[in-house]
This record gives sequence, C-alpha cells and structure tokens, in this order.
Amino acid sequence: MSNTYSMKAKLFFSILAILVLILIAYANTLFSPFNFDDQALLQHMNTSSNYYNFWPVRYRHVIYFSFKLNQSLSELNPISYHLTNLLFHFLSSIAVLLIAFKTFSKSRQWESKAALGLSITAAFLFAFHPIHTEAITYLSGRASGIGAFFFLLALLFFIMGSERGRDLNIPLFYSLALLAFGLALLSKETTLVFPLAAISYDLCFMRNENWRPFKGRLLFIYFPLFVFIGAFLFFTPMISDLVFSWLGKINIDYALTQTRIIGYALNIFMFPINLTFDYDFPPHWAELRFIPATIWFFVLFAFIKNFRKVSPVATFALLWFLITLSPTNSFLPRTDLLSERNLYLPSLGPIFLIAYVFYYLFSRSSEGRLSKQGMTLLVILFLILGSLLITRNSVYRTNILLWEDTYKKSPSDLKVLHNLSHFYLEDKRYQQALVPLLRLSRSVADDFYRAFAHSNLGSIYTQSGNFERAENEFHKAIELEPTLPLGYLNLGTYYASRGEFRQAREEFLRARKRYTLYKWGYPMPIELDLNLARVNLQLQSFTEAEKYTRQYLQGVPGSPEGLLLLGRIYQEKGEIKLAEETYRSIQGGGVTSAKAYNNLGILYIKQKQYEKAQDAFSSSIKLYPQIPDAHYNIGKLILDLKGDHTLARNHLEAALAYNRSPPLKQEISRLLEQTLSP
Repeated sequence: MSNTYSMKAKLFFSILAILVLILIAYANTLFSPFNFDDQALLQHMNTSSNYYNFWPVRYRHVIYFSFKLNQSLSELNPISYHLTNLLFHFLSSIAVLLIAFKTFSKSRQWESKAALGLSITAAFLFAFHPIHTEAITYLSGRASGIGAFFFLLALLFFIMGSERGRDLNIPLFYSLALLAFGLALLSKETTLVFPLAAISYDLCFMRNENWRPFKGRLLFIYFPLFVFIGAFLFFTPMISDLVFSWLGKINIDYALTQTRIIGYALNIFMFPINLTFDYDFPPHWAELRFIPATIWFFVLFAFIKNFRKVSPVATFALLWFLITLSPTNSFLPRTDLLSERNLYLPSLGPIFLIAYVFYYLFSRSSEGRLSKQGMTLLVILFLILGSLLITRNSVYRTNILLWEDTYKKSPSDLKVLHNLSHFYLEDKRYQQALVPLLRLSRSVADDFYRAFAHSNLGSIYTQSGNFERAENEFHKAIELEPTLPLGYLNLGTYYASRGEFRQAREEFLRARKRYTLYKWGYPMPIELDLNLARVNLQLQSFTEAEKYTRQYLQGVPGSPEGLLLLGRIYQEKGEIKLAEETYRSIQGGGVTSAKAYNNLGILYIKQKQYEKAQDAFSSSIKLYPQIPDAHYNIGKLILDLKGDHTLARNHLEAALAYNRSPPLKQEISRLLEQTLSP
C-alpha cells in the first residue's frame, strides 16, 4: 500500500512540476503577437460561425472551434490563445508520461520504480524540448499541438483497452480511443496515420503475458479503426477530397530528397542549437538524395531483419518517427521542406529512446533510481534544454525579432526577406524595410515576391515625398503580377492621398475585383470598402459611398469610423434625421466620437439651432480636448452670435495650437483679431 501511495505521490508531484515549469519556460511568450499565418487564419475563421455547430463537420473543425472560443474570451488579445496552446502541450506531456509508464512498467526489464523514473524523464524531455516551440508559441502551430494531444490520447486508451485484467472495460477504452482519433483527425488531417502507429506499438511492446491476445485487438480495435476511417471520409467530403488529392501528388524524387531532410530533422532534435522559423536548404541537397536514401534503406532493412533481436524501444522509436512524419515529409511535395511544428508528434519516438538509453546506462535497476553521475547529467541536460527553450521563445516576443532571427539563419531565403520587410513596414520602420525590399525587388524571386517588393517600395517613397518614384514602383508591381491586388490597392491609396479621387476609385475597384477572382492567400482587407466609400463621397457618388460603407459595417459592426462616414454621407445627402441618429449611435468616446459631435454641431448650425450646435461642439471638446475643428467652430459660432469674446478667443487659440493646416491657420488668425475689437 505504501509503495502504491508513494508512486501516486511521485506521479502527482511530477505532473505539478511539469505544469509549473512549462508556465515558467513559456512565460515570456504569453503576450507574443499574432504572426505570419495567424492573421489569415483569424480572418478565415471570422467569415464563418459554423464551427460552433457539430454538423456539418468541416476542415480542422476542432482547431477553428478552439480559436472561436479564444476570440469570445479575449477578442484579439493573444493571451488566451497562448494559454490554450500551453494547456494542450501540458496535457500532451501528461499523456507521454502515462504512455511511457504503462509501456515500461509492463516490460520484464524494468521494475515499477525504474519505469516511473524513466517515464518522468521522457515526459520532461517532451515538455521542455526547444524543438516544440513552434508548435506551441506560434499560434497557427496549434493544429500540430492539439492534433498530437488527441493522437496520444487515442494511443493511451488503446493501451488501456489492451491490458490484461481490463476485460470489462475493453469496449469503453476502445470507444474512447476511436473518439480521440476522430478529434485528432478534426484537428490535423495528417493524424490519419494513427492505425499504423498503433500497430507499430503493438508489434514492439505487446509481446508478453501482460497484454490481451492479438485476435482481440484485431476484432475490437483494428477493424473498427479502419471502418471508422472509411465512414469519416465518406461523411466529410471536404476532408476526403483533400486526402484523395494527395494520391495525385505523390512524387518519388521528392521522397528521395526528403531522406536527407529527415536526417537533418533528427540532427536538430538531438542538437537543438540552430532552430529557425523557416529552413532554407541549398539546391545541392536534392542532387545528393541517393546517398541518404541508401543509408535509410539499409537501416530499415537491418531493423526488419533483426526485428526480434533489436530492442523494441529502438524499433518503436524509429517506426514512430517515420510513420508520424510521413504525411508531411515523404511523398507529398510541400513548399516548406521542413517545419519544426511537424516534428512535435514524431519527437516522441526519439524521446522514448533517449530516456531508455539514459536509464539503461545510469540506473540502479534493483532500486529503480539513477546513479549520482546519471542524476547529475540529467540535471545538466534539463538546464541546457530549459535555457535553449527560453532563449528560443524570446524571439517570438515580436514579429520583427522572429523574422530578424530567421533572416540571420536563412539569409538567402527570399520569402524571409519578404516577411521581414512586411513587419518593418507594419512597424513604420521605413529605412530598415528599404534594404530587404530593394534586395528582393532585384532578386531572382518569382513575380509574386518582386511585385510585393515594388508595391511596398512605392509606399515608402510616398512616405518620403518622392511621389514620382512611388508611382513608378506601383506600376512596376502591377506590370509584374497583374492579378495581385496589392499594387492596385497601394496605387489607389496613393491617388487618394494626392486628391486624385477618380483615379483612386478605379484602382480600388481593380483591387477589389482581384481579391474576389484570385486567391493569393491574402483575404481582402475590410478597409478597402471603407476607402471606396471615402473616395465616392469625395466624388459625390452618394449611393455608391453608402453601399460600400454598409458593406464595411457588415464586416465590422458598430465601427466608429464606418458610422462616422455613414453619418457624413447622410449629411451630404440632406438626410438630417438619419445623419443625427447615426452620429449619436457612435460609441466608445475618443477622437471618432469627438468628430461625430463636431459634425453634429455643423448640422445644427445649418438648421439654425445654435444652442444645440454649441452644446455639440462642447461635447466634442470634452471627448477629445485636442480636436482643432471643434475649437474653431465653437469660437467662430460665439463670434457670429456676438457672444463672449474672451471665451471665443480661448477656443480659437486652442484651435490654432492644435491645427496643422496653413490655410485654416490664416483664417483662425483673422478671427482672433476680431476678438480684440470691442
């Protein structure tokens, strides 16, 4: 009884330690921003609310449902998104602990105490390995993290259902395994290989009397698994189309190239000291593909030939790694030859082997404890891993830090140049963005990247006042890739800033058409409709202006900017009541509400309701004391009504201080002179 209690206590405190240390190790990334694909993922999610419904089942339904929940909790504050990723990483680490304990405690080689220590070591290795950072800290990596958790949970239930002594619970655990497998498929479609992973576990470990006969597993789990896969693909046509499309993409040459990439993946797992967000492999790697392919062939041949002689842990480690990595790194060509997040689940194989070898070398099997040398080495190992993990996480604190780090490690990757320049521009670091953009525009990159570079160069030249060069860059972008909307969007913005509203409208419409017709992976920015509404208002095309404003408000309900513009449109059309109602509906305070009350004041002046106008201007100033227009309007109104010259002067002086328009400054100065006259 005391030994059982002691073991449960050790398990409990180990789980508690994993939780605390995970929170410490990842604390510096809890407020890391959305990055790279995150924004596109959120915008795609916002186009549909069907993820709250269980039917129909959709692509990565569980992942989008989890993001919907995060959005309802914290909107676009990233902390709940990061905490969700950490929660599933913690749960996956516990699943690894339990799988390892059940595996090694049923082996004749290890006693319970040694099996527990070995399992805790494996769980800690999984929890704090730096290679898992991308799957956890990068929010779009959630598919790998949650998919892996349900995959591991399915394996755990499969193991529990296969133990002897659980005859009454077989239907329960195998049913739970099927459910977890289904949730894994709805998290990431690459988890389709679970049956192969379960079979590899079966072949390697379920050899002794501690396990139920193979016939029982064949009838109660393997057969239902394959029936479940067939039914799943039948009832989810979107996912089945994706899976069957893989068959047409199988490429033997790519698979041969991947043999070296897989070797590199094992290398960065063993020595995680040069991890990067985007790996850039030199072209000659593809030319030398037959050498690593031959090596892998002989390794697999040796394992198969000596299957009964080789340690089952080593066999399982190799099979698990190759099986779980195969959907992303085998026969199916991908843009990225290697992504760290795709190593999250496969890493369990090497982790099992490392923990096993470590305990084999340094444990006192009779006592189930590590020797002093082993314990010292283990502590050093975890200190190194923890340090590398925290250091790796630190680059995710900002988009710029992440892509600067990636650029240092992959300087010839043109996609990295593109992303780095994008985030420099987003942060208004125009001079820093200039260098990667110039390099990208003059590179051998495809037309897509060079068009982006020229378009963004045009934006920088616009900011610096070099308008002729800016316009040339926008036209170069359009010439390089006429289907890419960004060039037209930026050119339209340029024309609008110059007051050339008719040309701006044409370019905005061209951009909008291309966002609709072509899918570049960049959803149409909702602000495009707002820009179209603004230029139509300037051109007095009130019907079109109202149409695009309403389309914008459908995407951003209650937007103060959209309502302010809609109020102006009503005001210009002479629909006074609608204008007043719209201005008053603006919530949130700040400068937009202040502008709305300023416009209300102008509306009341035209109706000769001067007292209400003065109240509206006063409300505008209370909401935003630095608003020059309201100070000017109330000062002028007081003078026109022959009111208190001192009060008028105070408002006009404030307007002069806050105003940036030279013509208006002259008008304010003229009015100030009037306040001096009796």
